[in-house]
This record gives sequence, C-alpha cells and structure tokens, in this order.
Amino acid sequence: RRGAAGGSLKGAGAYEDFLLDSVVKSDTWKMDRANDREIFEGNVSFRNPRYTLKADYALYTRPAQTWNMKGSVYMLRRFEDKSQIEMNCSKAVYLETLEEAVLERGALPVRMKYPGPDGRVLRGVADKSFAENKKGLMSFDGAFALSTEILDMYSRKGVYNNAEGTFLMYESTPLAAGNRQEYDFAINSERIMFFKDSRDIKFYNRVTGWVKDIGVSTKTAAANS
Repeated sequence: RRGAAGGSLKGAGAYEDFLLDSVVKSDTWKMDRANDREIFEGNVSFRNPRYTLKADYALYTRPAQTWNMKGSVYMLRRFEDKSQIEMNCSKAVYLETLEEAVLERGALPVRMKYPGPDGRVLRGVADKSFAENKKGLMSFDGAFALSTEILDMYSRKGVYNNAEGTFLMYESTPLAAGNRQEYDFAINSERIMFFKDSRDIKFYNRVTGWVKDIGVSTKTAAANS
C-alpha cells in the first residue's frame, strides 16, 4: 500500500474485501498511528469493482473498519444485475464489515439517481438514507420523494428492495401524482408500491384520489383495498 499527495493506496490485509482490487486517491494522506486511522483530504476518491466514492474529506478508522466522509459526498454502487445507483449528500458513514452505509443531508437533501437500461432515469430525495448491502435493502427517512418523467411520489419513509426492484412508500399518507396518456391523476393511500423497471404502481388501503381527462372533465375516485 502507498499513499501520498496525488498518489494512491491499494488495499490488502486489514482492508480485506472492501478494498480488494481498489484504489484510494487524495491530495493529502496522513497516517495517524497513535489512533490507528488514516486521513484523506482534498479530492478524495475510492474505486473498486462495486463502488466509486468521492468526497472532500475521508477518515478511515482501522479497528472499526469504518469510513467517515464529508463535503460533496458522491457514491456510485454497482449491482450484479448491471443496475446501479448514484447518490449525493453532505456526509456519509460506511461500515466495511457490515457493508452498511448511512447518508445524511446538509443544506441539500440526499439525492439519488437510478439510470435504467432503457435510458429512463428515476430520481429521488430524502433527509437520510440507510443502505444494507448484504440484504440488498435501502431505507429512506424524512421528506422522501421519487420522480419519473411523468410521475411524482411523496411519503415520509420508504424502502428499496433490490432483489424485487421495488420501492415501498409509507407514512404521512403517501401521494402519487402525474399524467399518463390522456389523463392526469393524484392518488393517496396508506402504502404505495412502485416497480422501478416496469414503472408499474400499486396502492394499498384507504385509496382515494381523482382522475382528470385532460381538457375534458374531472372524475373523482375512491376505493378501498
């Protein structure tokens, strides 16, 4: 391993699987042997086959095998099915052994981008996000929202299941609003299930809302399921 201003650090040994075949770069690098940690500052970047991480500052604590990052944090996560997610936030913590990450907002919310194989993009925001990579789950808390080209969805909380390719939105009366073909609509329910790839959407329990034929009339709709 080696690290220096403008240089790189290649992982093995204590870094184990997370830094296997990876490179860490930064403007400056400091080894704090007394506290068994490493400090990276300025244009910090980390890359391996699964992750690309960037930040203004990163602290790696060896005993806990934990990364603390702050300042313009960027994360790109690649999955085995060739899908990926990009995220931006103000600060993040990554736990290597558990393969878990916590991302938090600063002046701006946590921002997410899911590029699809067909070129369509799904975007999202939240106050906080918690990723459990071994389980393939990502949870969102606080002012959670998802947007497609024709649909906007809102709730307080949400969970993304990578195996199913679904977002479950719940709490604070989730809402979906948008337009499809010849009509606009807005629908509330206790839970909303959104399918990332097909763009299908399902509503569960106490479903209420309206559908409007564009330029024609307004129809009210209410249902229970």
